[in-house]
Amino acid sequence: MQQHNYPSFAHPQTHTHASGTFSSGRKPAYTQTQKFKNHFQSGAVSLSLSYAVMHPLDTLKTRMQVPGGRGIAWSAIFTRETVRLLGKGFLVSSIGAGLQGGARFSFYELTKSYLLPPTSRFQTGHTPPQHPWWLPTLSPIPATAISAIIGDLASSVIKVPREVVTSRLQTGYYNSAAASSINGNQGVNAGYVFRAVLREEGVRGLFRGFWSTTARDCPFMVILFTTYENFKAYHTRTLRTQITSDPNYIASSPVEVKIPAMTSTLFGGISGFLAGYFTTPMDVIRTRIMTFKKTAVLPSSSHLAAVQDLSMTGISRDMYHQAISEVKGGRGVVRSVRVGASMYKTFFVGAIPRSLWWFCVCSIFFSTYEVMKQNLMPFDYESRNTIETA
Repeated sequence: MQQHNYPSFAHPQTHTHASGTFSSGRKPAYTQTQKFKNHFQSGAVSLSLSYAVMHPLDTLKTRMQVPGGRGIAWSAIFTRETVRLLGKGFLVSSIGAGLQGGARFSFYELTKSYLLPPTSRFQTGHTPPQHPWWLPTLSPIPATAISAIIGDLASSVIKVPREVVTSRLQTGYYNSAAASSINGNQGVNAGYVFRAVLREEGVRGLFRGFWSTTARDCPFMVILFTTYENFKAYHTRTLRTQITSDPNYIASSPVEVKIPAMTSTLFGGISGFLAGYFTTPMDVIRTRIMTFKKTAVLPSSSHLAAVQDLSMTGISRDMYHQAISEVKGGRGVVRSVRVGASMYKTFFVGAIPRSLWWFCVCSIFFSTYEVMKQNLMPFDYESRNTIETA
């Protein structure tokens, strides 16, 4: 069996903790501040790149969710107007995604480092943080879930205004002719939308849909990260490493193993697809809250024409009544099936484009993120050659 070739600074020095003992090196490889900055940089570059590449598909998904409260037919999506709008909001989306990704993943990694048991020299640069007495030490799965939620909340201050501006650009919320008279030849752009929201709704308008976005993204992040981290655990186990003897170990453990780019691409893509699909109803509600026009004249068959309550509960209730009203005829089981199908079409409109979009985004993101972390913090990783068994 091949021996582990750990770096010289990793010779252990025993410390105690409420959860047991752990070892750390003589000298920290990275301070908490350095790791926070590196995670911010990795998350910012990775998310900005993935959003920039996938922006056109996001535009299609958003446009499907808005008109008439039921989306629009595929034949109506591929029009000249839609093609023209594919690039709308590109710059604000990409830049905002960078800041959003940096905040999310720096706080995610920081929180996770405090919640996980300090059983490894990889915890935080070989020197586990001093745990406050009130801070619990959790097993990997709940630690990952809580860290994902905290990271998402930290990024929401940037994310929600970005999505308000982007979604209104994508859906043609503002009249181009009116915008041209105010904004000159530039027409409707991110700056115009930003000023219009402040003028019409105040600062509060930039955060319209904050709670619906949070209700959508918290479960999304929990599904995404727990799935991805368990995929990483599977990868680690297939390498038959001897990094840990803990039977409950998953890859969100402090130990980091280098993952090939194609592997992280696949793991990230599948995790993103599942998270995107199961959180589609909240995405539909969020889109309708953010893009709702009080003066809009919608088809008489749409209950959203009379919506007064723009809360998640109000929009959900109206979508429910809309789905029921569109079921014609049938009794018993037949009617129940038709109601179920109508509910699915109403609440999961755009589910496949959204899921495919997240598959692609997470494929690009996680592969880029892992590579950047490995390059920025090489001492936090063991190479595959030094941990494989013979």
